[in-house]
Amino acid sequence: MNCNNKPELRERLAAEYALGTLRGRARDRLRSWMRDDGALARAVAEWESRLAPLGESVRPVRAPARVWREIEARLGPAPSPGWWDRVAFWRGLGLLASGATAALAAAVALLPAEKPASVEAIPPAYIAVLSDPKTQRPVLVATAARQDARLSLRTLDKAILVSDRSLELWAVPAKGGPRSLGLVEGERAMLKLPGPADGALRDVPLLAVSLEPRGGSRTGAPTGPVLYSGPCVKYW
Repeated sequence: MNCNNKPELRERLAAEYALGTLRGRARDRLRSWMRDDGALARAVAEWESRLAPLGESVRPVRAPARVWREIEARLGPAPSPGWWDRVAFWRGLGLLASGATAALAAAVALLPAEKPASVEAIPPAYIAVLSDPKTQRPVLVATAARQDARLSLRTLDKAILVSDRSLELWAVPAKGGPRSLGLVEGERAMLKLPGPADGALRDVPLLAVSLEPRGGSRTGAPTGPVLYSGPCVKYW
């Protein structure tokens, strides 16, 4: 792939490099191009400068201990061995500034490439970037316009998709137990929310994905391991 004379592609690659979603040989190749292409190096530097202030504008927020106690009480007895071992994992996720920054920055990099992406181009929306807690690698992006009753999913790594089980997406609200949002199927999907996102996601600081039997949980609560998670933030 060569991005010479392709300004839209150059801008998109620069954004993904600055965000950190450009990996492996593609990242190494872009780094080598920057050594001989001053304009490309400046584009990357501009994106890094543009994204850096986002981290300073989002204050860290952790859900209070009572939230997790209420979740435990609402979930009841563990439906399968090992589930309560993972409650500590859920409790430790919290809303961190770095997670919120990643969510906003990923949305910028994933904007359509018809024109250079910019933070100002993002409409008022709820945005979540779910990551693998072991590698910190983002694997799923969820977005919903503020007044839309649909949640758009984009799988960043199709290797997470499973054939014999189901990946179920959960909203973890500030009060009450996790609520199922639907199944993660295919590289792109659209899930129906119970109402406009400004109501359905307003009190949801976290989204998470659990591994469930084919077709999803039969209990209305997560029964399998929590594989991916990320803060759900509002941008407006």
